[in-house]
Amino acid sequence: MIGTEPDGAALVDQEQVDVWVADWGHWLRNLGDEPNMEAASVTIETAPDSGRRLRREVETNTDPDGPDFAKAMLGEVVLSYPAGSSTVKAYVSLTFAAAPRKGAKPRKPDEMARELAARLPGLTAGLQATGAGAAHPLSAQELCETIRVAYDPAAATLIDDAHADGDVPDLRWSDVGPTAAQAGWDGYRHDSAKSVTWAMTQAPRGLVQSGVLARLLAPHRDIARKRVTLLYKPIDPARAAALVQSDVRAAEFKATSTNKPAARDTLALRSAQATESEEASGAGLVNFGILVTATVIDPVKEAEARAAIDNLGATARLRLRPVYGSQDSAFAAALPLGLVLSKHVAVPAALRERV
Repeated sequence: MIGTEPDGAALVDQEQVDVWVADWGHWLRNLGDEPNMEAASVTIETAPDSGRRLRREVETNTDPDGPDFAKAMLGEVVLSYPAGSSTVKAYVSLTFAAAPRKGAKPRKPDEMARELAARLPGLTAGLQATGAGAAHPLSAQELCETIRVAYDPAAATLIDDAHADGDVPDLRWSDVGPTAAQAGWDGYRHDSAKSVTWAMTQAPRGLVQSGVLARLLAPHRDIARKRVTLLYKPIDPARAAALVQSDVRAAEFKATSTNKPAARDTLALRSAQATESEEASGAGLVNFGILVTATVIDPVKEAEARAAIDNLGATARLRLRPVYGSQDSAFAAALPLGLVLSKHVAVPAALRERV
């Protein structure tokens, strides 16, 4: 689990944004070369800012002998700035297989810890070049606080107050889950909040710009806490070539099976051929998906949150659908825990790849 501090695209030249996007593509491509890499995920979480961190920062850095006007201005900022403001957090989860190869005996936790410790500097350094800002592995305490707040948003204020007083709340992994939860057909009630999770059923078509997800990732007034998780499953370079060639053959057959192919079939063929060309030039191939979780404190505002996600999905050119019947599982999958969904289904992997 890696915590990041994204720089954001505000007041950033388009040339720099293009560099970040290119470096992000290179970072994803390199994941396919990482030994025993199972999956990766990126979680962007927006939530109301309590203002405790700002108050603590101002109080600890204010000079008591400073001008009265400056101290009064800082005091007014502390009182007025948190009203209506939001905080944005980003997490990157990487999941590795314990077995060094198929059929081998899984390695022990201490052996995996030593191996991953040697890889982390390179992975975090690559993230910093993508605009993710300062990247650092999360401690067990930070991870417990993140999951605890996700299941019980009311605890966020208490945790911020504890840090403001210089105390670190003693949280164990067995304490961060929900005290009580109820999974419904189209919603998930947990502790002090209710959440609904959507899954992407269709990716954006046509040309995709770098800011296509900007509005979906930004804070929204009708949603107390919003979590957007991008799931990545790198494909081994040895299999990538065969997959893109299979896609090209399928697109060619569909486009040439009639004398007047549809424009969509022609566009699909061009896209498949472009993907094949990029893969031959050294680009990586990944399967990806998106989960969107909206959490509300007041159940009365659930309808507004659902409407907001429907509108935001349309602006991002995504086709989103609620995860009916599996809201609790989808909620956990959207958390920065590194869960690999394909490892928790009953359908064999070999059969899923052929469907």
